[in-house]
Amino acid sequence: MAADVKKESALPFYLHSLFVVRDDCYAVQLDKRGYIKIEKPLTKEILETHLTGETTVGVYQLTRESNVKWLCFDLDPEKLLDPGEVAKKIIEVLFAKKKEEDGVERPRVWPTAVLLEASRYPDSSYHIWILFSLPLPAKVARWIGLRILELANLNPREVEVFPKQDALDVARSYGNLVKLPLGFHRVEKKWSRLLNPTTFELLPNEALLDCQGISFSESDLAKIMSFEEKKNVQATFELPKNCKPLRGKEEEKAVKFLLKYWRKGQRNRLELAFLGYCLKRGVSHESARRIIARVCDLTGDEEKASRLRLVDYHYQNRRSLGNKLVAVSGLREVVREALEWA
Repeated sequence: MAADVKKESALPFYLHSLFVVRDDCYAVQLDKRGYIKIEKPLTKEILETHLTGETTVGVYQLTRESNVKWLCFDLDPEKLLDPGEVAKKIIEVLFAKKKEEDGVERPRVWPTAVLLEASRYPDSSYHIWILFSLPLPAKVARWIGLRILELANLNPREVEVFPKQDALDVARSYGNLVKLPLGFHRVEKKWSRLLNPTTFELLPNEALLDCQGISFSESDLAKIMSFEEKKNVQATFELPKNCKPLRGKEEEKAVKFLLKYWRKGQRNRLELAFLGYCLKRGVSHESARRIIARVCDLTGDEEKASRLRLVDYHYQNRRSLGNKLVAVSGLREVVREALEWA
């Protein structure tokens, strides 16, 4: 019992050590939506209230010198059909082994530097953190983040990467903020929990104490700093040749998602984006047809026959578009419009 208490008391220190580089200010999440900036020191006592749920703290990522101590991927279920699958792709890249100069194979990123957080458990909303032992230029961290998305064959328009900028300037004296792990989401009324990055099983909060950041040599930093900024990263790939049907639960999950936004004025765009997503994911023609038919039946869509013909046309004639197919970006646009008008 005493050991557990000691570990719990160490959590504020580790939160500060691993995530905070600018402690002259912080932000507090509001109950309805958004954050308010607090231009006061971020103390141990404030971090303790974050852990108890009394307040929910967000930290500004960049120092005044435009350095950061972490890189974060934000996977949002409001923007992605399957955030868990996206998280697995990123983690697979991070843990993929490569041969070093000494001939030994090692993972790209040591597991102790990777933190998988379910930011509002049990929702499929994830933060993947990569921790650095010492602050490094935001330009370097952002380049690494976008490179990881390239290797994972993911589009940066569909996954938020923090930091979002290479440097602060006169017009922008604060960087973006991210909610600290292990806090209470005040809008969704759900707690942040840590997950095992390979099994997605729950971990105790004290797992944070085992984390330690990765370091880079001066030559590595200089090399990345010399690269051009990655402004137009595009995932390039061929569509899967063998399409497979989804399991019943997966089809039902897709139906539930589409039902939320299946409204006159945006149904056609939603279907087009969904079919593009199915082709890119290798979902079979039959599964896509069943899903659209089910949505039409549940909504009483008077254009069911036309919508099913559109499914057939997509699978017969639009595969040649490959990566140019509108998919998640189109879904995200429909969702954003729906939220704005809600």
